[in-house]
Amino acid sequence: MPTEQIMSRVRRALLLDQTAFEEARDDDAFTPFALGLAAGAVLIGGLGAFLWAVIVLDSTPDGFFVDAVILGSIFLILLWLAGIAVTYVILTQVYREEIAPDALARVVTLGHLPFAATFLVLIPGIGFGVGVLAVAAMFFYTIYGLRSAYPAVDPFKIMVAVLAGFAVWAMILPLLSGPGDAFTPGVFVFEWTEDVTEDISNGAFFNFDPADFLPPNQ
Repeated sequence: MPTEQIMSRVRRALLLDQTAFEEARDDDAFTPFALGLAAGAVLIGGLGAFLWAVIVLDSTPDGFFVDAVILGSIFLILLWLAGIAVTYVILTQVYREEIAPDALARVVTLGHLPFAATFLVLIPGIGFGVGVLAVAAMFFYTIYGLRSAYPAVDPFKIMVAVLAGFAVWAMILPLLSGPGDAFTPGVFVFEWTEDVTEDISNGAFFNFDPADFLPPNQ
């Protein structure tokens, strides 16, 4: 596909042009580009998380770039795909709607593109708010895109399916992250920071045996 056509479709989707989602639904050739754009949005969010650590923290953990940008992006992309699969299963198996899996994936990935705005988590003070707004925008765009592409499907069914799909990655990725594993693209970097702070407050990084400080037995 010509680059201009791809960018035009993305721009129209972000401007809530219903025809952009209808075109994505029916355009088989757009599948790899939609997946690539979604992966790019995740990588941009991962870079934002890394830059946030560089700007805000006194020092970053060893391997933080690999964890947050590379591994974190890979895990999130895989969880996104799992979330799309859950959305598809609910719509087709639970609600018995006739929807092609590749068509659904193209529409949903367009709705996931606002995740790129989580790059702005690097801004001290307002970064967390921007990240939350980006995820909220993803939820809105995904529902809007599916309603545009499948107007015959009940809006409530779409909302339930999208919510279930979002729960897959929004709830599982934080469980994979911890003080030693900063798999935290975008706004998830704040969840990792909370884990680190909690471990410090619990003394996890300052374990010692009190007997070491007692005088030896005579």
